[in-house]
Amino acid sequence: MEGLIKTMEEVKKKEMSFFTRVYKAITNFDIYSKFAEESLSKAIIYAMILTMIIALIISLNYANILSGKLQQGTNYLNENIQNINLTNGIFSFNNNQYTNYENEENIIPIIIVDTSENPDIEEYKKKVNLYDIGLIILKDKILLPTTEKGIFNSLVYSDYNIEDMNRDEILTAINSKTIYAYMIILIFIAEFINEFINILFNAVMLAIMGQLIALFLRLRLKFVAALKMGIYSLTLPTILLLLYVLINSRTGFVIENFLWLYTTISYIYIVIAMLMIKTDFINMQQELIKIQIEQQKVHEEIIEREKEKDDKEKDEEKKQEDNKEDKNNEEGLNEQTQE
Repeated sequence: MEGLIKTMEEVKKKEMSFFTRVYKAITNFDIYSKFAEESLSKAIIYAMILTMIIALIISLNYANILSGKLQQGTNYLNENIQNINLTNGIFSFNNNQYTNYENEENIIPIIIVDTSENPDIEEYKKKVNLYDIGLIILKDKILLPTTEKGIFNSLVYSDYNIEDMNRDEILTAINSKTIYAYMIILIFIAEFINEFINILFNAVMLAIMGQLIALFLRLRLKFVAALKMGIYSLTLPTILLLLYVLINSRTGFVIENFLWLYTTISYIYIVIAMLMIKTDFINMQQELIKIQIEQQKVHEEIIEREKEKDDKEKDEEKKQEDNKEDKNNEEGLNEQTQE
């Protein structure tokens, strides 16, 4: 029982932490053979944790930027809009006139406000679909685009039991911490889903490429093993993508063909990892050949010693027989002499 507990403790000690995996996935190509031997669930969990961290950082970054934009918007509303209120679940803005706030440099590049009785919702959706994100604010609800193009979610005011609010209360609500919390949650969910799907898709592509490389190298490699290696090979590209998003969102700095760079780095990782596995396999074969040669030598030495031992025993037996025969001859001669 103590031996079993000791063995389990040793296994736990050998288990790599998440950040150790991140570090080794970036710096140590030899570790990929071990990643390939582990269960697929470990690789999936690794991808999920990595994606969660990336999504959290991005959501906090965007929420911080949005808070500044909301503050600017609040100042604008405070200075330029006098008629704004929410009564019995009906929102009224700027005497129900159509308003379009459109700027590609903003985090939310388009915000359409129309609290009239007959808004042209389909036309507004077409305009918002030109961007990745946008808002359509109507008298009874807000329309938010989803990750699926052309599909919108509706946030109906009356569903949230919001009390009647005047202009000052609405401006206060916009700047509340609850709004920021909702922004972080929504951005986190969207980024997590998007990035996780992206990692899995690219890992599958890398696994297919890994299979082709394995055929070229005459290396037996299962698709699942290649998939696990593909997930880990995306570690550095994913971190670089995070840094690029952060820099781009703050400075507007753009790297052309960044996605090509993202893919190329992951391909380089999978190719080098495969070559390392092939090299390890060749070295292992050479070691096995050396062991077989040594075993053959030992076997031959044992056979030679046994042969020498048999020859020596035969010589001893022959010598004993000769001595016995000489002794018998001598006794026979003595008997003849006595007669």
